[in-house]
Amino acid sequence: MGEAVFDFKVNMFDLRKLYLEEPQKHDELSAFHWFTKAICLEYESLELTERPDFIIDSDQRRIGIEITLAERNCSSSKYSSQQIEAEQTKFSDSLLQSINSKIPLDVGLVFEDGKEVDINQTNGVRDALANRINEISANMTPHSVELIVRSEGDMCRSKHRKHVFPGLPNFLQHIQLFNDGHEESVVTGARGGFLDSFTEADISSILEKKHRSLIGYQKCDEQWLVIVSGSVPPLFVEHDSRPNVLLASIATSFAGVDAKLPLKSNFEKVYFFNSPIHATLLT
Repeated sequence: MGEAVFDFKVNMFDLRKLYLEEPQKHDELSAFHWFTKAICLEYESLELTERPDFIIDSDQRRIGIEITLAERNCSSSKYSSQQIEAEQTKFSDSLLQSINSKIPLDVGLVFEDGKEVDINQTNGVRDALANRINEISANMTPHSVELIVRSEGDMCRSKHRKHVFPGLPNFLQHIQLFNDGHEESVVTGARGGFLDSFTEADISSILEKKHRSLIGYQKCDEQWLVIVSGSVPPLFVEHDSRPNVLLASIATSFAGVDAKLPLKSNFEKVYFFNSPIHATLLT
């Protein structure tokens, strides 16, 4: 990837220019921006590189900043949390494309925490599930909620009307259909889970990998590592219309930091950035 160097005060116009020129760096650039806001870091120039991700000039120092994600460990699955959520998003997108309901609906998917998507199962059940949603929509009254469940015993305390669909994919607890005056159908996703703390062992695992790659970084006065947790807001909204698939994510979420600080590192500074507003200096 080519480097983009700007030797002037970086403002939001400049960031938008970088954002448009380097689409593969969108996530990292968004995380970098909100991190600098969280610690009130001002800089005069910004350079996009590979090792580290960014180099800035700030207060007569040349600082390299590496962005990496904290990630929850799914011990019950051979897949990472991010891989699981990415496959669930793919299923949600394809389900929305298959739905042709009589009225616009909010199709609320309630996910099982850490349960991976079985592609063989979803490929066979998606169209049947979409057809069932279409059938249910034909008789829904205004401002109503109806449920799609795996068996009659599911959601036994709910007062909403239930529809049994035995082939409901295993990564879904149930589905809630909302008829609430939407202009077009959307798919939303909710998930729950117990959030562990980000421990010294979690930090050490990341540092071990990053210390090895630090050898190949461009020379700077200081090297910083930013470990990003939580959902990072987009830096810019790319489309005028809202997205039709909105899924909650906890793949990189933690309850907080549980480690004896300060930690030792080959980086001059290591931050745990609980996006978008809290940054904890670990070193």
